[in-house]
Amino acid sequence: MLYTINKGVLEELTGFYERLYYSTLEYFDPMIVSKTLHEIVSKESPEAVLFPCTNKGRMIAGLLAGLTGYDTVTDTVSLKPLSDGFEVIKLTFGGNASATLNVKKPMIACIVSGSYKESETLGSKGEVIEVNAGEHILSVEFSPRKLEGVDPSKADVVVGAGRGVKKKEDLDMIKELASILGGAWSVTRPLAADYGWADAWIGISGLVINPKLYIAIGISGQPHHTMGVRGAKVIVAVNSDESAPIFEDADYGVIGDLYRVVPVLIEKLKKGK
Repeated sequence: MLYTINKGVLEELTGFYERLYYSTLEYFDPMIVSKTLHEIVSKESPEAVLFPCTNKGRMIAGLLAGLTGYDTVTDTVSLKPLSDGFEVIKLTFGGNASATLNVKKPMIACIVSGSYKESETLGSKGEVIEVNAGEHILSVEFSPRKLEGVDPSKADVVVGAGRGVKKKEDLDMIKELASILGGAWSVTRPLAADYGWADAWIGISGLVINPKLYIAIGISGQPHHTMGVRGAKVIVAVNSDESAPIFEDADYGVIGDLYRVVPVLIEKLKKGK
């Protein structure tokens, strides 16, 4: 089953769930959402309640845990059923390590984005059940994060830019390289969170990706970032620092100035096409 307050996604998701609960909320209200979910969980008695490992997901998971008393695990990358519970693998120490836990049923887990591939449809449409979630107490304004171009979490090819890129305008060549390859582009956390050059970033606290090809441009390769690209089949790194940690995770590495390497790469790819 699935619970959502976004009516726009209902039609798309009916093929993946037997039952979908939809509330009449106009916007995200954590207290009302957690209360409504508690009523649904009490009725359905699921073995596990899953949330995305986002700020909102963790918030609602904590509120629901307080209402239900269920054991709750965040930063989950794997969930395997056991006879009396689940074997849960979660990231620890900022993504530098992982821990395996045995958690009894029922439980709550926050799943890290990109941990699982998109599932197949059920072959039939699920039942949509509308619930009255009550009236809003607070008045809030919500602006959803906007991704420019292709979504990196769904692309086969992703080009990432790090602090080796000196100016925001220089991201144009990163975008051009991604476009030529038919892929997506993104940045590391400092470029997005500190400099404001993008609305999202690749990393364990941002977008977790699993493309066929990931090209890291001017990225040092801190664990926060590399844990977000661990699902990539092939990693290519371009960095002028031969001792950069990214080369330890890369399948192919180019030691050189990105301002010389990337334009040549773009030119070669254009000629190749």
